[in-house]
Amino acid sequence: MENTTGQMDLQSLIKEYNIPIVQIDENRNYWLVRTQSGEFYDEFYFDNFIAIGWDEFNNIQRFSDIEKSILVKEIEKQYPDNKQPGLIYNQISRFLFEMKPGDVVMIPSVNSTHISFGIITSSPEVIEISETDVEEGVCPFAKRRRINWLKTVKRSALDPYLYKMMQSHHTLNNANDYADVIDRTLHSFYYKNGNAHLVLDVKQQEDIAALDLVNGINNVLDIVPYIENPFNPEEEFKKEDIDLKLRVQSPGVMEFISSGQAAWSIMGLGVILTFVVGGKAKFTKTKEQTDMEVSSQGLLEKILKFRKEGHEHKLKELELKNQQTAEALRIQTPDEIKNLPDFNSNQED
Repeated sequence: MENTTGQMDLQSLIKEYNIPIVQIDENRNYWLVRTQSGEFYDEFYFDNFIAIGWDEFNNIQRFSDIEKSILVKEIEKQYPDNKQPGLIYNQISRFLFEMKPGDVVMIPSVNSTHISFGIITSSPEVIEISETDVEEGVCPFAKRRRINWLKTVKRSALDPYLYKMMQSHHTLNNANDYADVIDRTLHSFYYKNGNAHLVLDVKQQEDIAALDLVNGINNVLDIVPYIENPFNPEEEFKKEDIDLKLRVQSPGVMEFISSGQAAWSIMGLGVILTFVVGGKAKFTKTKEQTDMEVSSQGLLEKILKFRKEGHEHKLKELELKNQQTAEALRIQTPDEIKNLPDFNSNQED
């Protein structure tokens, strides 16, 4: 119950502070769709759809109503050279009835040199394709779904954990086992199933000194106790509440994760890092409190603490250390936060 309440409070804070964190439906599915060895990759991508074949079975209502055993027999008769009619049935059924709008789809190019990621935006549809179109090389598959493409990644830059997924050669493959890796490939700042994630891209091409990596992680985590705890202002967030996943190749990623109410510390961390790494924060001190002058007023002042005497000195130290970390590791902060309107204006809260 406590965790549920915490999530409800977090939702209110996200809305109130206009935190630009991507909120992912925990029930979304992930799919890899083949493109006939890349033959239809360009058409899928530029015309914003995916499709599968076996066009003798395009009656969606009939496929839904008829028993599987009967349809498998029909598939076996229609495609006598195929030794796996049950697999064909499952592929069609998944495309028509298991996929849903909001699911993530991946398609590979020729030789899988590039992988494009998109979101399904439609129910399945069957379109008419003329013989002339087919003769001109248009994809002949009539069963289709509309896609909003989000990102294309070179295979050389693909997370190594996804390589195993790419080895499957079925037309349609469920990729839910790779959900975490796909999420962090698509998003750098997101909230899913009660967990907040901050993914920092490490762009350093050369070997990274172990000390630089350890110091970099510590410098980031040192910010956590200075994040305002909106649930209990007298209690500090703890660095121990933050989990870390590393992909240590150069380049690689550092992924910081926290759950429950402590997820707010990850959200604050993402905002603060974007300011300090970019050198946008300026600290000053008044007689009564510590203030911060920033390129954008409001959001950062709400997230950081200002009560302790001499606070600005420590914050300036953290800013300098994290700028050094960003330079040493060539860290890239999330685009989701960089695009926040407040970061490009001097509007007051």
